Order: sequence, then structure tokens, then C-alpha cells
Amino acid sequence: MAMRVKEVADLVGISVRTLHYYDEIGLLTPEKTCESGYRLYTDDDLEKLQQIYFSKNLASL
Repeated sequence: MAMRVKEVADLVGISVRTLHYYDEIGLLTPEKTCESGYRLYTDDDLEKLQQIYFSKNLASL
């Protein structure tokens, strides 16, 4: 199931801007985009986002 940026941001509790930034720097680039250019995140993308946040929180300890 593919989710748009706003849906992912709401689900995870981060800002849309953060997801756009991750895409800009190549940290989390969604696998798909729709015809109108919206980023579409897959379950694999969400798993990678979870790993990013785990690593980020681990580094701040």
C-alpha cells in the first residue's frame, strides 16, 4: 500500500518538511511517485524510516 507524504508524516509524527528534506539529501527517497508528482511511500520506505529514527535516537544517547 502506497502512502502520500502527509499520511506518512501524520502516522509517524514528523513534519512533511522533514520527509521532503530526507528526500532532498537522499536519505529516504520514496520508491514511487504518482502521475501528478506526489511522493508515494511503500511499506519498505516506512521500514527504512523506522531504522533512520532508531539510529538517530541511538546516536543521541
